[in-house]
Amino acid sequence: MSGESTHHIRLVETLERHVRRVHTPPRGLLLLLDHDRYGKDRPHRCGGYCPDLFATDLPTTFEIIGEAKTSSDIERPHSHRQLAGFLEHLSVQKDAYLYVCVPHPTVARARTIIARVRRPEDASVRVEVIAGE
Repeated sequence: MSGESTHHIRLVETLERHVRRVHTPPRGLLLLLDHDRYGKDRPHRCGGYCPDLFATDLPTTFEIIGEAKTSSDIERPHSHRQLAGFLEHLSVQKDAYLYVCVPHPTVARARTIIARVRRPEDASVRVEVIAGE
């Protein structure tokens, strides 16, 4: 996460809090973040891109990808491809979630972008846009 803006780091931390609050499997949560305090234990590539957050339970019954985007970053074509890649990766999972954390004023725009990149094959993936700082 070195080189990331303070704003982006706060959005990633909001993602982490949300996932920990919503998902509490009996055997615990394997959670990896692209954050300095996680050291080298970072998320693996999913759909060709490295997410800000990856989580699952063990043995695996669900999979979560989380991505934080600033207001300007959510508009970039790279971000659109990234979100599409995450949806494609999650679409083959039995129980899958994509959380996208953006600044509050950008929530509606993020939902529009996700609806645009989403395909029928991704319909089983639960998507939530989270308002961050």
